Amino acid sequence: MSKLYPNFLSPAKIGKVELKNRCIMPPMGTHRVGSDLKVNQVIIDYHKRRAEGGCALNVVEVACVHPSGVTGADLGIFDDSFIPSLRELVDGIHQAGGKAAIQLWHGGRQIFTKGQPWSSTDIPCPKLQIPPHKMTTEEVYEMIEAFGDAAVRAEKAGFDVIGVHAAHGYLIDQFVNEYSNNRDDEFGGSFENRVRFGVEVIKNIKKKLKKDTPILVRMNAEEGVEEGGLKLDEGIKVAIAYEKAGADALDISQGCNSAMAISTPPYFLKTAFNEDNCREIKKHVSIPVICPGRIISPEIAEEVISSGAADFVDVGRAQLADPDFVKKAEEGRADEITLCVGCTQACFSRIMKGDVSCIFNPQTGHEIDRKIEATTNPKKILVIGGGPAGLEASRVAALRGHKVILFEKTRRLGGQYILAGAAPHKSILADAVSQMGVKAASAGVDIRLATEANPENIKEINPDEIIVCAGSSPFIPPVAGMDKLKTYVAHDILDFKDFVKEEKIAVIGGGLVGQEIAEVLAENGKDVFIVEMLDDVIGVIDILIRKHTVDTFNRLNIDLLTSTALKEIVEDGIIVSQKGEERKLDADAVVFAVGSRANKDVVDMVDKLNIPYHVAGDAVKASKILDAIWPANEIARTI
Repeated sequence: MSKLYPNFLSPAKIGKVELKNRCIMPPMGTHRVGSDLKVNQVIIDYHKRRAEGGCALNVVEVACVHPSGVTGADLGIFDDSFIPSLRELVDGIHQAGGKAAIQLWHGGRQIFTKGQPWSSTDIPCPKLQIPPHKMTTEEVYEMIEAFGDAAVRAEKAGFDVIGVHAAHGYLIDQFVNEYSNNRDDEFGGSFENRVRFGVEVIKNIKKKLKKDTPILVRMNAEEGVEEGGLKLDEGIKVAIAYEKAGADALDISQGCNSAMAISTPPYFLKTAFNEDNCREIKKHVSIPVICPGRIISPEIAEEVISSGAADFVDVGRAQLADPDFVKKAEEGRADEITLCVGCTQACFSRIMKGDVSCIFNPQTGHEIDRKIEATTNPKKILVIGGGPAGLEASRVAALRGHKVILFEKTRRLGGQYILAGAAPHKSILADAVSQMGVKAASAGVDIRLATEANPENIKEINPDEIIVCAGSSPFIPPVAGMDKLKTYVAHDILDFKDFVKEEKIAVIGGGLVGQEIAEVLAENGKDVFIVEMLDDVIGVIDILIRKHTVDTFNRLNIDLLTSTALKEIVEDGIIVSQKGEERKLDADAVVFAVGSRANKDVVDMVDKLNIPYHVAGDAVKASKILDAIWPANEIARTI
């Protein structure tokens, strides 16, 4: 037993299956399947890598049990042709030292299909607004059989545990929820009738399995929507019913299409936010309970288990960030675990592209084609800039065997993303970028702070190649009257160099940075409004943070003026043009949050030195952190 994490790293059982520790990789869609809906080598490599890192149980992404639920992006298991490729996946996970589970699923009304989606109801999903086919009673029984037959196929493929997806507003959950079940047969009306479909699915699977393979049911403790939906008191009753039906473990989640941020939690949700629900349900069942929801460190995992809230934890996106999550915990290197910051930029936000990965680990989902391999031609590499791009490029190049020197003109690493960590709920981003500096140093990078690159010191280094990651600087548009009011840029606010003393503040720019600046100021008692040229900035931001943004603006009384352009700053406010009409808005100060411009001067200087060079990060174009780290990783892998 580990002295560091005695509960998290101890073995435990689900049914008859013993798992070597309490870490479970929950089912997360990758959309990497081909047109045949079968497992491919990319999916095998992805799961093998997590098993190699010490994860006890990989729960493979959803597999559709019936042709009516085919989306074209998820695995199929509705006939025997799927068994061979599934067996290859199981074999890969077993060879890597892990156990394998699969999640049997039908999306009901909450999916896009070629035909009309099947559901418990004819009421459309509030988000998709596609009229579903209300299943007949005969079709309900057909679906129960389909789940059972799929479980038999999974058992034949060698899966150690059979998962059933009964959460997140999908088909089984649609039957349970009275707001999506308007039936008048034995599967509608009373609680006992509404839970009957899920109960019969579990019973049928139990009856058909030949090897007493354990059944793991993922269910909602509550829906997480403001009006209607499942509440915890009824969620407890569902858990009791599923255990009685034959479930061997319960994975306690929450959320649906109308509350996606709870089922795929971004940075503003607290860690282990399902812990209290798990604790309540555990009081009423005797089978193992699994806790999901931003379990991002071994310390959090240990606390959840040692407190008695759950028996296992789901470590999901934290294992996308670092597949060696468990291994590093076992070896006493938890501080080296790459942090999941909850940004969702490369995981959830890229799922429709079929390219799920991680901003801090581009190798995720690309375990073979982005593999970091030793160079056969070691070089001296100079990296200019110590932000995320420079730190990633230097780390990867050093790991490959190059001699790497990094110049950073300031006295700290991290670039603008250290400041980004000062934004609301984002302190972990600064921690993650700081960790990049530690990893670069550990890889052997010679880091030189307070060193601004110039022709003389570059010639003194005499590098074979240069990687320019010189970042960007805040852009201030040319506006008349800049001397009339106090003006700031977003960096001033985040860095607390010159905190705003004025009371009524106009934030120019309604993108993510402008939104965060407005929140910082409003939380500090300022009267804030945002001026944005575009017609809409809320509708284009990530769906997972959209509602949070609207709720924050309402709570803090932040006014968002779209289709509005700043024309002039005057002594007691600003002049704007709103849909062709000019108007004056009172303000005491102006904060510019209109983006950044690439620092091209360093590129221009290097271009004259006749040394091969590459450019990455904001020095190419100011953008997201993903667009800094991934290209830098690629340059360093191929240099």
